[in-house]
Amino acid sequence: MNNRVFTVGSLIPGRLMVKPASAPILTEKSQQVVREKSHQVEIIIEQNGSRFEIHPVKGKLLDAALSQGMAIQYKCRKGTCGQCAVTVLQGPGLSKPNEREFEKLKNKISNGYRLACQAEIV
Repeated sequence: MNNRVFTVGSLIPGRLMVKPASAPILTEKSQQVVREKSHQVEIIIEQNGSRFEIHPVKGKLLDAALSQGMAIQYKCRKGTCGQCAVTVLQGPGLSKPNEREFEKLKNKISNGYRLACQAEIV
């Protein structure tokens, strides 16, 4: 960054030379991050007739949805109430269902149901 000091006289039209900003230089690592992000597939879930597209970030599915402004219904965040049950329509990178999910959802897991507060994005 240029730390030039401008005086009133230097701001006279014709005296100030402005260089156009150049494109940022991407390192190999930053280019790799851009490539990885462009290949990430959104997680698509449905709850009570509403469909949500969630950008995958590590952590709980519910936390990711809420941080991205999705209006997912939930209550206990422990896997006991079942309010956050969602149908995963497209969900690469989710953990396998845990015991709480099997206990709460029983045979619905085979139909794509998950508890958003228990499902981990890995």
